[in-house]
Amino acid sequence: MKKSLTKELNWDKKSELSSKDKSYPFKIAIIHELDNGFDFKSLTISGLKNFHNLIHNILSKKLTIAQVEKLYMRTHSKSLEKRWVSEQLEIREIHLGKNRNPFRLFGYLNKDNYFVLTKIDPNHEYHD
Repeated sequence: MKKSLTKELNWDKKSELSSKDKSYPFKIAIIHELDNGFDFKSLTISGLKNFHNLIHNILSKKLTIAQVEKLYMRTHSKSLEKRWVSEQLEIREIHLGKNRNPFRLFGYLNKDNYFVLTKIDPNHEYHD
């Protein structure tokens, strides 16, 4: 049986990280392997610095899920992409980035209100 964390969401609704209470603090987790080519071993020094800066900006300010959604969620393309991260888990992948900086983080919000990282894209090479 396949487990869906997002079955309660309306797929036609405006893109959001989650329909849950967005007053929770934003937390990030790595639960499974990152997508091939979009992982830590593929990052340059510059990419690592951009990763650090984005995470530091979010966590040092103790932003909530709602604040991260407002400040960092990319909405110009399909911001919520339905995909499988394992045979048992269907998710809606979103991507985060700041302004015109090409650095992007891809992931999904799990049932414990963690942003689960799926891709690190330092040059915005991945397009839906």
